[in-house]
Amino acid sequence: MRPSNVWALVLAIAVGPACSSTPTPTTSPAPAGGPGAGAAPGAAGSPGAPDAAAPRRRPPPNPVAQDSSRRAMVDSILHTIAGRENEPAGKVFKNVTLLKDMPAGEFLRNMDTNYGRGLGWTCNNCHVIGKFDDTSRKNKRIALQMQTLTDLINNDQLTKVKELDEKYDKVTCVMCHRGANEPKATMPVLPAPAAQPATPPRGSH
Repeated sequence: MRPSNVWALVLAIAVGPACSSTPTPTTSPAPAGGPGAGAAPGAAGSPGAPDAAAPRRRPPPNPVAQDSSRRAMVDSILHTIAGRENEPAGKVFKNVTLLKDMPAGEFLRNMDTNYGRGLGWTCNNCHVIGKFDDTSRKNKRIALQMQTLTDLINNDQLTKVKELDEKYDKVTCVMCHRGANEPKATMPVLPAPAAQPATPPRGSH
């Protein structure tokens, strides 16, 4: 037998079993004691494993991405109303029932910073994009009522508090919401101050 034939035979013997053998299962058989018994942490049905039926937690909003989204929308609308930025918002936009005397440009910036950033939202949390006069969104109806509330506080209630300094901040969405949808009604408890060592009297040894 020639050397080339010998090497061909050796190669066939070495490779043959690997090609014809039954693949080894990648999963281990279930341990004794029924499904889930002795399962590794993280396996389905074991403690610490994610429950397929449990709702997935929504990732926290990204303030930078939200700001970019709102700014792009505001810039787009400012472009469409170019030359009318100083006209009252009630004349420039449809169905403006509150803040309608505010200049249109300022009105848009107020939407961006006071409402959007103040609540940690983007425009579509309240608006139907492309139909901004639509009031079908619940959040927009709530926002209108909250704006009425802040106007009542600023224009009626605070003016009756004569002891206030002449210049004081008006109530806004930001004052309560602080960038979050749900305003907090509590504040963190500060840790108790550490006990200071007693200072010995002067002249003592």
